[in-house]
Amino acid sequence: MVTFGLITTPDVPSQVTYVVIAARYDGGWLFVRHRKRGGYELPAGHPDRGEDSVGAAVRELMEETGALDFTLEPLTYYYVDTGSGNKFGRLFLASVDTLGEITDKHEIEGVKVFRRLPRGLSLSEVMTFLYRTAARYVRYTQC
Repeated sequence: MVTFGLITTPDVPSQVTYVVIAARYDGGWLFVRHRKRGGYELPAGHPDRGEDSVGAAVRELMEETGALDFTLEPLTYYYVDTGSGNKFGRLFLASVDTLGEITDKHEIEGVKVFRRLPRGLSLSEVMTFLYRTAARYVRYTQC
């Protein structure tokens, strides 16, 4: 069983295992199709050794979607527990103006714009939760 949630305390996790980027483009949301997992998901990845979460988010967004011109802002930290203890992630929101070529073709089959949450998600529970968190933020800030 997987449990997850937002971190609502002011304490920032010392180690971030995941970065996930909810990326807006052309009025929709960018989702990537992962080769190994076979479904759509938000662009994401793990920080490399010595890389902070912001640097990892920038790198992953560029590699997985081909984003060239974009703004990025951190939204929140979250936790995921798959039964072996909490691992921490950081969710970002990006606004992408220009797309180029995907450079992580080993992992990513393609990128597609969806107006709402797509069917056929990989990691569906966590991706749905993070997408809805970002979508609520966008709706709230546009009011």
